[in-house]
Amino acid sequence: MGMNRTIVWFRRDLRIEDNPALAAAARDGSVFPVFIWCPKEEGQFYPGRVSRWWMKQSLVHLDQSLKSLGAGLVIIKTDSTLKALLECVNAVQATKVVFNHLYDPVSLVRDHNIKEKLVEQGVSVQSYNGDLLYEPWEIFDESGHAFTTFDPFWNTCLHMQMKTYSPIPPCQLILAQGKVEKHSIEQLGLEDELEKSSNSSLGRSWSPGWSKSDKALAEFIENYLLHYSGNRLNLGGDSTSLLSPYIHFGELSVRKVFQLARTKQILWTHEGNIIGEESATLFLRAIGFREYSRYLCFSFPFTLERPLLGNLKFFPWNNDPSNFKAWRQGRTGYPLVDAGMRELWATGWIHNKMRVIVSSFAVKMLLIPWKWGMKYFWDTLLDADLESDILGWQYISGSLPDGHKLERLDDPEVLGRKYDPAGEYIRQWLPELARMPAEWIHHPWDAPLTVLTASGVELGQNYPKPIIDIDLAREQLTQAIFKMWETEAATKASSSQDRQVVDENEKLLIPKVFLKDKVPRGATSANDQTVPILQNLKSDDPPNKRQKCTAEEDRKPDKSRNRSDHTEVSCIDQEDCSTAESSSKRQCSSTSSFSVP
Repeated sequence: MGMNRTIVWFRRDLRIEDNPALAAAARDGSVFPVFIWCPKEEGQFYPGRVSRWWMKQSLVHLDQSLKSLGAGLVIIKTDSTLKALLECVNAVQATKVVFNHLYDPVSLVRDHNIKEKLVEQGVSVQSYNGDLLYEPWEIFDESGHAFTTFDPFWNTCLHMQMKTYSPIPPCQLILAQGKVEKHSIEQLGLEDELEKSSNSSLGRSWSPGWSKSDKALAEFIENYLLHYSGNRLNLGGDSTSLLSPYIHFGELSVRKVFQLARTKQILWTHEGNIIGEESATLFLRAIGFREYSRYLCFSFPFTLERPLLGNLKFFPWNNDPSNFKAWRQGRTGYPLVDAGMRELWATGWIHNKMRVIVSSFAVKMLLIPWKWGMKYFWDTLLDADLESDILGWQYISGSLPDGHKLERLDDPEVLGRKYDPAGEYIRQWLPELARMPAEWIHHPWDAPLTVLTASGVELGQNYPKPIIDIDLAREQLTQAIFKMWETEAATKASSSQDRQVVDENEKLLIPKVFLKDKVPRGATSANDQTVPILQNLKSDDPPNKRQKCTAEEDRKPDKSRNRSDHTEVSCIDQEDCSTAESSSKRQCSSTSSFSVP
């Protein structure tokens, strides 16, 4: 063991197992584990209520684990992460700062600046991969450029050698002595008294903490993975792994998840178990999409603000706050969509298929800007993950080369019959439709008056009429697409100003990003992050989730009414009991923020 004193900066890697930064610091000498909370730097992406609840519980658990090894977690609340790190360095006379990489555009910029400032102060800085199977700059096509479609990206990953995870955490930590101004977890202000009452149900359904994640992972691998291929599209029950919050906060090593699932895949393939092999393959592919989300954000940081396909900058979105509000509150008049949004509101979680359905409805049926929806997901999801949200919303909005086609519009009624044929999911989250027969529950507007009366449903009163007719929505989407192409053509014809160059073969405005053989800039280690190089890019103008939590009660009626006569019903106001304290209420220091009502 060396004699270095090392600051271990924890972020979204709240575990002691398979934590490369912590392991490296423990080998080199004494450690000073620190978690720094800087709300000011979170800006427009200040976490929502349920996400902050999970973080708080996870920090408690991590602190206990570190104390058992001899070095408790030092918690600091500040208005400058750099300032706090320098205070820690000076307090313990540290020679090095280590941390694990993050890949979202906001963190990339912050980490790069902090690393530069620390190096200027003579502090050695090393960063590690504790979040991905492979670093983004290690994966590129034959010409050295970044992939822009998932399948070739994932196929390349599967043929690369992966570093094995370290199942044994450090057996002992030596605490670097020094005094800094510490804060308790409560002093971070991650939840106020009003939020605590709303959060009480979350603890009955979820168990945050890195050691708890092992139990959740083992339960899924042993009991649910085998039938994952057949159950994964069921909207209720045990159809998904429910591991996403653990992975997002770094309580669970993605390498561990991958290798356990991969072991099962090999075993079932050897046994000739076709169902098991298919299930493992599909689950590994889901892990691949998470990898791809970070890969896109690293290679194309602008995807936070604008689509990967440049032509969509001309799309005429409908910036209607009343439609956005009806969608958020589950008052669109389309039962499957409303059920999904009510579940999200109440629990902070919805099935991945429901995420696709409700987001597609917002973008294609209501023409709501995809960035509005992405921001609302960030505010409300328990597993809110910026990179995954960017990938998901761009995927359904026609912003990716291999995503849903922009002209694709799925009928919510058809989707309801497909994924919730008996209407059980709808009845759980829409009590006003609890007595509707399965024959009519997906399209109550077509039900005979006698059926509506017997079911206690008054359209336009206790349940809204459809906010828009499906045929009208399809027509409006088609018109918007035509207008997009017309605007783009007119812009090109009338302007000779600098703009992205269109590849005449592909007709896609995707900049080339070169990743191959790039040397880390200002790095002190081969582990350090590199920075992608954009080529020829000029700026534009710019029920039970194994004990699922139940819906929150006692919602207050919204006195305001939707402008549409189809939704003139009492609504649940977002500010009453949303799963998020919307960060749009907070002052944003970001210079590239976008406006969300």
